[in-house]
Amino acid sequence: MIRGQKFHKTLPSKIKQAEQAWLESQPKPKTPKPRFIEHPPDGSEAQQILGGALEARYEFIDDDDVPNGETR
Repeated sequence: MIRGQKFHKTLPSKIKQAEQAWLESQPKPKTPKPRFIEHPPDGSEAQQILGGALEARYEFIDDDDVPNGETR
């Protein structure tokens, strides 16, 4: 009975450790790198209140950089 209680008490931490070890063992995918650009206000009333336009750009990876058998 005591063994069962100890097992159930330590199970959540063991699962968490095993999950973390598994996540760390997985290959890290090359993801696009974001670049955020904030443009100056154009003088309109809305942009005087909220600020200029925001733009997000990404540098995508080439298909040649993806390992064989891996899909996106």
